[in-house]
Amino acid sequence: MKLASPLDKPAGIKQQDITVPGYPKPITLAYTEWTPEDAYKGTVIAVHGLTRQKRDFDFMAATLSKNGYQVLAVDVPGRGGSSWLGDPNLYNLDFYADVFTAFMKQLGFTRAHWVGTSMGGLIALKMAEKAKAKLLRSLTLIDITAKPHRAGLERIMGYITEDLPVFQTPDQYLDIIKKNLPLGDSTPDYVWKHYVAHQLKKVPGGYAFHFDPKIARRASEDFKKGVDLSDGMTKVECPVALVAGGVSDICTKAEIDATKAVQPSLALHVVPTAGHVPSLADAASQQFIYKVIGSA
Repeated sequence: MKLASPLDKPAGIKQQDITVPGYPKPITLAYTEWTPEDAYKGTVIAVHGLTRQKRDFDFMAATLSKNGYQVLAVDVPGRGGSSWLGDPNLYNLDFYADVFTAFMKQLGFTRAHWVGTSMGGLIALKMAEKAKAKLLRSLTLIDITAKPHRAGLERIMGYITEDLPVFQTPDQYLDIIKKNLPLGDSTPDYVWKHYVAHQLKKVPGGYAFHFDPKIARRASEDFKKGVDLSDGMTKVECPVALVAGGVSDICTKAEIDATKAVQPSLALHVVPTAGHVPSLADAASQQFIYKVIGSA
C-alpha cells in the first residue's frame, strides 16, 4: 500500500455537487471527489459526524486514491456546501438515509464501500434498517456502534447549541476543538490546523461554523431519547469494521462487545490515545481501512 504524504497536492481532487430530487424541495449535496491514481478498484463513500464536514476525510482519501479507489466525501445536509433545510425536524437519521440512498442512485452506484464517522456510520445503519443494506459493499464505522454510550451523548449535548459564536481568528477555535474533538495526544499540528481551516467560513466580523445552527435542535431531542440502531446492525450483510478511540466515551468496550455479538467477524482497530473521534490521518488507521475495503 502506498501512503500519501500530508504535503502531497493531488491533481485528482475535485469539488462537486449534485441535486437530489423528490423532497419538499431539491437538496444540493456537496462532495469532494478523489479520483484513483492507480487502476480503479472501487468507490468509497465517506460521511462525517454531527457538526463536521467532508474535508475531515482528506488524509484518508489521499491514501485510498493513491491505491486505486475513488473516494466521495460528502457534506450531510446542513453542513459545509450542502443545502440547509428549512425545517429543523428534517435533520434526522431517517431523512439522511433517504438522501444518501438517492445520492447513490443519482450517481449510478448499486454498491459502494462506506466509511462513516459517528453520525456518518449511523446513517449507514439506518439505511440497512430501511432495507438498503445491499448498497453497502463494506462498512467501516469510525468510533460509533448501533447503540452509542449514553455518557458520550450527554457530553455532546453539553456543547451543541443554536447560539454559535463568531471567532475573531481561526486560532480561537483551536482550543475549543481540542476539547470537544479529542483526536488523540499524538495528533500533529497540521491535522488540527486542517480541521480548523475547513470547519469555519468567513463572515462579517470574523469566522463562523460551517453548518446550520438548527441541527442542534433535533440532535438534542434524539440524544435525550437515546440512539439504538441494533435492528440496522443485524441487517448489515457486508463485512463490518470498527476504528475505535481507545479513550472514547461513545464507543466503549461494552459497545464494542455488543457489536461483536451481532457481527462476530467484526474487524477492530483501536487508536489508543484518541477519544471521539480518531482523525484517520495516521498510517495505521489508513492501512487498516485499506485492508478492510480491499477484502470486501
